[in-house]
Amino acid sequence: MKFLKQNLFVCMALSLGLTAQAQQADIGNWSKDFSDASETLRTVGRGSCCIADGVFRSKGSYALFGTPDMSDYAFSFRARAPKDSEQVQIWAGFRTHNRFDRYVVGIKGGLQDDLYLVRTGYMGTDEFMGVRPLGFHPVPGEWYKLRVEVCGNRIRVFVGDCKLPHIDVTDKNGGKLVTTGEISLGGGWLETEFDDLSVTPLSADAFNNVKNTEWQQRLSKKQKEEKRRNERASYTPVRLGALQGSRTELSLDGNWLFMPEYQQSNKDLAISPDTDDQDWHVMSVPNFWSPIRIWLHGESMPTPRGAQSKGVSDTYYQQETDRCENYTFDYRKTGAAWYRQWLELPQDVLGKQLTLTFDAVSKTAEVYINGQLAGTHVGMFGEIKLDATPYLHPGRNLIALKVIRNIKGAAAQNSDAMENYYGSVRRDINDNKDDKEANKAVLTDIPHGFYGDNPAGIWQPVKLVITDPLKIEDVFIKPNLQGAAFDITVKNYEAKKKQNFTIFVDIKDKATGDLLYSGELTEKNSLMAGAQQIYQCSIDGLKPKLWEPATPNLYDFTFRLLDKKKEKDNMTITSGFRTFEARSDGFFYLNGRRYWLRGGNHIPFALAPNDKQLADRFMQLMREGNINSTRTHTTPWNELWMEAADRNGIAVSFEGTWSWLMIHSTPIPDKGVLDLWANEWLQVMNKFKNHPSLIFWTINNEMKFYDLDADKERAKQKFRIISDVVKKMRVLDPTRPISFDSNYMRRNGLNRFGAEFMATVDDGDIDDNHAYYNWYDYSVFRFFNGEFQKKFKTPGRPLISQEMSTGYPNGETGHPARSYQLIHQNPYSLIGYEAYDWADPASFLKVQSFITGELAETLRRTNDQASGIMHFAYMTWFRQCYDSKNVAPWPAYYAMQRAMQPVLVSAELWGRNYYAGEKLPTRIYVVNDDEQGKDLSLMQLTWSITDENDKVLITNTIDFPTVPYYGRKYIEPDIQLPTTLPADKVYAKLKLTLIENGKVRSRNEYDLILGRKEWNIGQMVVDKDQKILLLDKDRMKSIFDVLKVPVNTVTSVQELVDPKQKAALCIVSGLSACTDDEASMLRSYQANGGKLLFLNSKEVAKKVYPEYITGWIIPTEGDIVVMERPEASVFNGIGVLDLRYFNNNKREIPLACTATLKAVRHENVEELASQMKIHAYIDGGKPEARIQRIESMRGLTLLGIHDGKGKAMVSTLCTEKAMTDPIAGHLLVNMLNSLMK
Repeated sequence: MKFLKQNLFVCMALSLGLTAQAQQADIGNWSKDFSDASETLRTVGRGSCCIADGVFRSKGSYALFGTPDMSDYAFSFRARAPKDSEQVQIWAGFRTHNRFDRYVVGIKGGLQDDLYLVRTGYMGTDEFMGVRPLGFHPVPGEWYKLRVEVCGNRIRVFVGDCKLPHIDVTDKNGGKLVTTGEISLGGGWLETEFDDLSVTPLSADAFNNVKNTEWQQRLSKKQKEEKRRNERASYTPVRLGALQGSRTELSLDGNWLFMPEYQQSNKDLAISPDTDDQDWHVMSVPNFWSPIRIWLHGESMPTPRGAQSKGVSDTYYQQETDRCENYTFDYRKTGAAWYRQWLELPQDVLGKQLTLTFDAVSKTAEVYINGQLAGTHVGMFGEIKLDATPYLHPGRNLIALKVIRNIKGAAAQNSDAMENYYGSVRRDINDNKDDKEANKAVLTDIPHGFYGDNPAGIWQPVKLVITDPLKIEDVFIKPNLQGAAFDITVKNYEAKKKQNFTIFVDIKDKATGDLLYSGELTEKNSLMAGAQQIYQCSIDGLKPKLWEPATPNLYDFTFRLLDKKKEKDNMTITSGFRTFEARSDGFFYLNGRRYWLRGGNHIPFALAPNDKQLADRFMQLMREGNINSTRTHTTPWNELWMEAADRNGIAVSFEGTWSWLMIHSTPIPDKGVLDLWANEWLQVMNKFKNHPSLIFWTINNEMKFYDLDADKERAKQKFRIISDVVKKMRVLDPTRPISFDSNYMRRNGLNRFGAEFMATVDDGDIDDNHAYYNWYDYSVFRFFNGEFQKKFKTPGRPLISQEMSTGYPNGETGHPARSYQLIHQNPYSLIGYEAYDWADPASFLKVQSFITGELAETLRRTNDQASGIMHFAYMTWFRQCYDSKNVAPWPAYYAMQRAMQPVLVSAELWGRNYYAGEKLPTRIYVVNDDEQGKDLSLMQLTWSITDENDKVLITNTIDFPTVPYYGRKYIEPDIQLPTTLPADKVYAKLKLTLIENGKVRSRNEYDLILGRKEWNIGQMVVDKDQKILLLDKDRMKSIFDVLKVPVNTVTSVQELVDPKQKAALCIVSGLSACTDDEASMLRSYQANGGKLLFLNSKEVAKKVYPEYITGWIIPTEGDIVVMERPEASVFNGIGVLDLRYFNNNKREIPLACTATLKAVRHENVEELASQMKIHAYIDGGKPEARIQRIESMRGLTLLGIHDGKGKAMVSTLCTEKAMTDPIAGHLLVNMLNSLMK
């Protein structure tokens, strides 16, 4: 398009109520060309803003322009990223009422190419306005022109010369929350240049009679028709030249003819070979005709204009939308459709058996061959296998399918329906007592995994198999360590003739071609016409190379039917020799030895189910990342991905087809639906039973009725339903363990239903506890002493977690996923305002990788009675996980790569900040999960401390004792930190190298902050005649003495504020109570110009400032504090992520604060630092409700109070750790210096 290479022009509009409009000042027209380099800028943020070379430059902070009372106005400017930038990121704001409450618009280049709009708000009133594709790729170095119009609650965004806006929304809450404010330019994490700012006031009726329509980049009807004609002209039938041996397999994948039912509703015409189909569309197979909307990558979140991508991958979401928008038909109107494929067969198919197989069709299918109904099917995952012999013939044939999206023809299941299910997930048992929100559209639909929006189409491969009438129908290979047993199903399709045959097998090493075994499995057999029989046979005494993740040895098993040396049929199955058991001692055993699952759960099958390159590339990355196992979460895999797991050595927990079936207090579906689910699931099991990578079955995900259905009798009924399926599974496959449900633990069933009931059901073999430590629940440090197995282990059952999550970066920039960032606010608990899309994504990536690695390591260090962890969601630890050519790891991948080493050297570190010259308090563990099952002999451990430039500051080598296989040992080495540092504060690393017999077995590293003592000691800026008084109730005097802060102690509040003292600063430390008179004295002292510092004296601070401080919360943990105003002088020299894990040289949660204060928003209150409880979901809703919920979890840990002539600072931070933690010490010194200015 023409405008793609021209300047970009964005226009935005927003509307306010008449009251706000009436109050707007007459701002007049004004402009800035940024020619005055001496202009003083009003900036917000820790980054840089300046005027130079005729432009305004910003990185990491923004500048304000205009006046606070601006309400309805238009502004425009040009902006660009420097030519050497990695990408374009242009950010601006309007109605910037303050740093918290404002609108922010962004042009997001890089991999996203989006236009983004959000309203930010204090205490959880953020609201996503929308994201739209730009329609072009912004290029660094090029100028882009933007214009913003603000009028009422309506927001409009125009791009380039388009006459229609890209975004046109009305913000229903905007008039209440952000009514006036200035223009802000900049604030993005990458440098941006701005020029030619121009502002014009708007009248209140500026958008009267302006139609609300957005620009969209779609093909016109004429373009679509031209495309359809070209595609139809290029379509060619499938042709088979000649048969190939006793079995010929012909793929029918590729282009099929396609016609939506809304364009062709006449069945007779659709299935007839005589119908002229030149006007049909073309659809690729396998594929869905609707966009893939799968869980994280397909879910949506609310905006004023309807649901939009939740931000895990805007690019993938848009790619799927574009794929379907560019079809030559309207996919939105297509509830059912017809497929046609022309097939030309040779003459020698006469007398042959022809089997037509569709691996999966979603969701219902009618199959016609040459105008005759050959079969029907209901289900999204089950295989459709049809005897096509009566219908196909030599020459030209027509295969036609009718595919229907919804089993009952009801409205399409959408993201709202899925969200209703998610709502149930987030309820506890008490919330479920009167559950009236069960989504019946979901409950009556067929199993669909986590796919939303009713995906439809022939979405897995299609093939035609041609054999003699005597045919191998199925083989079940049941391997052991010296051979295998076989169940071989043979059918005679002859109408009248008996067939005689012998079964042979050849077993060849797939990698080398070497023959392991060749021989006869059965003596001469006979099958009558039309008969089918299972032949059971076995071989032993072999010495095969075993399959396991470290050595995924595969063999081709070729089964042949011979009659007088003539081959009647053959079937080759690639499989392997291995055993996997859940033994009664409560552990997993792979090939006879205990085995720990080092897992990464949730990989991108569902995003690209037919992408072989992605399957292989992603699993190779998994193996390179030391992952040995995964789970087919969100939807069962297909042959392509299972074969990739076999090849690449990824053990698989194969999960069922209906996540959250009968969840919590939802009703029990109709028996017909349950039967459909159970039968399809058993069919899927049968299909994949020969894959050596498949080590156990997992029925479903988080059904949780056993814990959370408020109706106990109904919960028992649900339990029996699943138990009956487990029993059928054991008959179908007696070789593998079963997980009753991913997140089920027997102890919960026993506690709720009792041993008598539990004796009547089969609840599988495995206990599985889902946990989201440090993301939804608790701090990672709570699990440093084996608490996981202490709390959840049941004797006799392997304990695992198939879902251990630590958060979700998005797939393009690494920022946290938008719904968590703006709605649930989880990232705020970890990184505060660094969570927003304009902040540096390195902050979230760093913190998330820290939590991921630490959690993985501690679970391995201290859980010798467990059997493995699958960390979640593995695919979100990659940039572009859906793109085989460009997939690249985020930092969490490398943290996991270290944590998942088979032999792991791991440091137990509590606090993370240390003074130079001190001893490092640590335990160094070695965990031995050697992939050959070997014990570790005497080893050497080398530890080093390095600086930011990887320069070694100090190092040493010590011995480490022997460690048995599946064992763990630790030592407490004497690690003395370097006495000399290259700077006052150093971001250092502890590096570990473990060597056995001259071979490196493990390497690891940990981030530390080291500080010179001189950084804090003697740094208090105080004149000789200035006096600092301390009312000391928690022995802070000794700390001030070490820091060389000249304090004089007093014994009472009255003495502290006595005017005769002429104190420059008064400190109250550890005071838990005061009288009304004392509170009045303190308040009067400040009002008259005094300066006060309250350290861990929350009760007194509340009494002194009752109109500002209303209470406090004792945090669940308190190990992470975030900055509210990073540019404040109190944080000088302290990194934005440094207020965490304060060290006190003890093996306990490294608290950074002891309480969080509930403070009102007031011009006299300056928010400086805060803490928010690690928490799960905060659902959307009215701002008032969200504020109330968030205020119950979040408060201030450091605030300034400007009252009267004086000022005060109130802190609940653990500054008492100043002697053992350099960040705590520097923070304390900064507090003193800030008040003494």
